[in-house]
Amino acid sequence: MNTPSCRVCGRLLRSERWRARGIGPVCAKAAGDRPAPHIPTPRPDHHIDGQAELPLVHHQPTLWSL
Repeated sequence: MNTPSCRVCGRLLRSERWRARGIGPVCAKAAGDRPAPHIPTPRPDHHIDGQAELPLVHHQPTLWSL
């Protein structure tokens, strides 16, 4: 999202960095806006340590499962 004005107060955003966020530095500070936490990307084999893999089984829905 690349907006020319702050979505909170409507002021013109001068920096490309703030335009990409869509909110100005003053409004971001007032809202307690912090950078998003780093989430590690999964390994190529999609295995997470401590996670068990369950087989996918197709179940026919019945009246009792609704």
